[in-house]
Amino acid sequence: MTAAFDAVRSFMRQQGQVSDADALWSLLLDYFHDRDIPLVSYHHMSPPWEEAPSVGIRADGFPDDWVCRYINEKLFLIDPIPEFALRSTRPFFWSEAVQLTGLVAEQHAFLGSLAESGIGDGLAVQVFGPAGRNGYFGLGFGERHRAVSPEAIAEFQMICQAGHLRYCELVPQAPTPSLSQREREVLEWIARGKSNAVIGRILDVSHHTVDAYLRRIFSKLNVADRRTAVIKGIGSGLVRGDV
Repeated sequence: MTAAFDAVRSFMRQQGQVSDADALWSLLLDYFHDRDIPLVSYHHMSPPWEEAPSVGIRADGFPDDWVCRYINEKLFLIDPIPEFALRSTRPFFWSEAVQLTGLVAEQHAFLGSLAESGIGDGLAVQVFGPAGRNGYFGLGFGERHRAVSPEAIAEFQMICQAGHLRYCELVPQAPTPSLSQREREVLEWIARGKSNAVIGRILDVSHHTVDAYLRRIFSKLNVADRRTAVIKGIGSGLVRGDV
């Protein structure tokens, strides 16, 4: 346990000294390669409320043809492993994904292709960041099967989470939309499930005025409905998550 703590502390010290995302990626690769993890991928997801969600992908050690196919054919849109990872509270092995329920035919086909690719098994590690900037690390073992102790998995999870937060720091997200104090009040009451008429009575304004505020909120947040506005407001820190 002391060795694991020292490894994490050393990584934290080194990552605090890097000044760009490429240097951070190299540091992460050095860490995992030193621990006999030959394949490493990192998926940085845009917040789920974005109108056109995007995924930034870095990969090292994977076959070039697999990486090109994964990106060019947008297999990341049907790969169930990152999606399941972000709904989980612990890392899991890629081979466990076949046990997931609710998979569609395309997802089963993807897992079949992954199993036949020669990449072998690996570890899925979920990471979480500010304002909905979540992500996923894939730590592949290659063709050689290997056992990973619970202590090593916990160490890998700490390193991945620390690296993800440092990436979010080095690569800032687009600025958070700015709402006026009254617009934030309206959005908070919407989050509490109040109708426009009720919000008007609470704020002592007409429901037409609330309608106008709501249109401005939708425009500033680039959303089209109340539910998405609330989700984006909470994720951006514009609305308290405990409302």
